[in-house]
Amino acid sequence: MENLRQNDQKPLRLIPVQIGLLALFFVAYHFFLFYIMRETVLNLGAVRFKTHIVPLYAEPSFALSLWILPALLVCVGFLYLCHKFLISGASGKRLIWIAFVCFLAITVSVALIDGYREYEEEGEEKRVLALLEPYTRTSLEYYGDVPRVDEFGLRTFLRDYSKPELFERLSGHTRTHPPGGVLFLWIFSKIIGYNLVSASLISILFTALTVVPLYRLGERLYGEKVARYSLLLFLITPNFVMFTGTSMDGPFSVFPILSIYLFYEARAREAGPNQVWYSFRPYSLLMGLSLALGMFMTYSTVIVGVFLCIVPLLERKKFVQYLKVLLFSGVGFIGFYLLLFILTGFRPIEALVASIEKDEMGMGTGYESVGRYLHLSFANLFAFLIGVGLPITTIWLRQVVSTIAEWRRDALLSEQDTYARRVPWILQHEKLDAFVIGFLITLLFFTFSTLFTMEVERIWILMVPFFVIPVAKHLETRPISDLYWVGGILTVQLIVMEVLLYTYW
Repeated sequence: MENLRQNDQKPLRLIPVQIGLLALFFVAYHFFLFYIMRETVLNLGAVRFKTHIVPLYAEPSFALSLWILPALLVCVGFLYLCHKFLISGASGKRLIWIAFVCFLAITVSVALIDGYREYEEEGEEKRVLALLEPYTRTSLEYYGDVPRVDEFGLRTFLRDYSKPELFERLSGHTRTHPPGGVLFLWIFSKIIGYNLVSASLISILFTALTVVPLYRLGERLYGEKVARYSLLLFLITPNFVMFTGTSMDGPFSVFPILSIYLFYEARAREAGPNQVWYSFRPYSLLMGLSLALGMFMTYSTVIVGVFLCIVPLLERKKFVQYLKVLLFSGVGFIGFYLLLFILTGFRPIEALVASIEKDEMGMGTGYESVGRYLHLSFANLFAFLIGVGLPITTIWLRQVVSTIAEWRRDALLSEQDTYARRVPWILQHEKLDAFVIGFLITLLFFTFSTLFTMEVERIWILMVPFFVIPVAKHLETRPISDLYWVGGILTVQLIVMEVLLYTYW
């Protein structure tokens, strides 16, 4: 055991090599998938082998100009700031404020690498900053449906949301999502106006709030140092940076990430042994409300819901405590939709069915054949792992292997215990890191669920905390140089992807 611990402290000198090998694997997979799609006419939803860098929903592009300079200055400045202050210098509250500002600067500067883009409005060619260009596609984006709320009125819009006479008039993405995205933009349009700049600005500002629950979650799970490392990695995670400034998936991620933090905070604060079952549990209720708001904006929130159900099954000794948290959170979740139904007549089940039917009309079910099912599943997984960043994926895989090995080792060392002798190590949960293993199970479940049809490098960005926090935990016990290796390569991938790919958002 002592030798293992000493070996664990050695610097990860092979980090660049391991990341390079992973990159080669994804390059090989790209050519393999390209060949399969070309030769067998494989249908992967919106992803097309003739136009996209499969498995990514992105076209090859080359946007190298002077617009790259602000992004380089901001990213290099951020890494220097981390080295000087953020890793150990600033207090927790000050750190969050700094991270908030850094998030805005990094997101905006990276989105502006593409400079200006052309778009057509009422038959007239116009130019707009790349940061704003996605919102010009009013036939596809939630932004285009904001006037519909004024046209029908808020109550009628929600009551008739899933009825064909309204549903068929909505934009493409609105029809595959709940109405929360449109209402989010509509509410803020009343405050700061309805235009491209205000829509993009509020999307970025609201998404920046994720730094708070992310930091607090890392601190709650593994301590302050891991929380600091997590925040550093989070702010330069490629897919989160690239898509939160130019799509509504950024705001969609706020409540799911907040729900994860409230879940662990509720269990720590409210599920103690001295509390009776009927005592008031505000954190549990807030968690339920947060999940409801997340589900009101994106159905992808179900990912978090599944994870929250898996964790209690893994942490056997805390199962009753977690169960209390989930039951009281259910009150908040159901209460939100019940109140919404009473006030507006909104029917969430009907809206969900309508969205599923609309999505399947364009993307298929995912299980038309065994071949399509398997290709779609693995393409989803690999697209997201590429998007979350090769350095993060590399270290996350190491942490998963390390967690499973430690789990097995601790179980074998406790063989003298009567329970351990009776139960296989795979079922012994006392020393299990349920956050890591719980998410691994969740990820595999949704990978092979057919519930998502590509574009997951954007849609799944709410999963990013499940990656950066375990990676930060892994790097915490390593030499600081390993963190710099990961942060530096991550920044390079972020800039290179923005320069070479056109991601629509």
